[in-house]
Amino acid sequence: LAAKTSAPITVTLPDGKQVPAESWKTTPYQIAAGISKGLADNVVIAKVNKVLWDLDRPLEEDCSLELLKFEDKEGEQVFWHSSAHVLGEALERLYGGCLCYGPPIEGGFYYDMHLDQGGVSAVDHPSIEGLMRNIVKERQPFERLELPKEDLLRMFQYNPFKVRILQEKVQTPTTTVYRCGPLIDLCRGPHVRHTGKVKALHVTKNSSA
Repeated sequence: LAAKTSAPITVTLPDGKQVPAESWKTTPYQIAAGISKGLADNVVIAKVNKVLWDLDRPLEEDCSLELLKFEDKEGEQVFWHSSAHVLGEALERLYGGCLCYGPPIEGGFYYDMHLDQGGVSAVDHPSIEGLMRNIVKERQPFERLELPKEDLLRMFQYNPFKVRILQEKVQTPTTTVYRCGPLIDLCRGPHVRHTGKVKALHVTKNSSA
């Protein structure tokens, strides 16, 4: 971003109001905070020119901007998706397994993980929840990184599931990953600003195959 040249841009809100901003500097969160602290505290994700957008990702050009809360369907899905990353970090730290998929689902989320030995049972739920709550307390920022596919193939060479996704699904020279704490995961995003936004969570069940 430091190499980008900033210029004045205009951001149009749903009510037609236009807000002056600077390309590659002004973020949706800053615009939300300029409207009200309550809005900034409650907004989950932004929508820029009809595309979901991280709240801390700088705007790039003249655009329309919507600020979505949990009550908005897309805001709810982003919230659950970010919650899945919190679960993924906890699982990776506790079990050292290979993470597979961690999507949002109706009313919640899950994360697939491969273990060479052992498994997860209901007696493990309290320790998983405990670590997840610690991750939430740390307010780890979700960082969006765009990296070369070849670098990611080397980074994830320990995980055959991520390698398969890269080889079969990624058709571009670069793709995005998101980092929160020690977890770096293949992901298109976007996400909430930090893990502290996930204020309540509960592990309800596990299964194995």
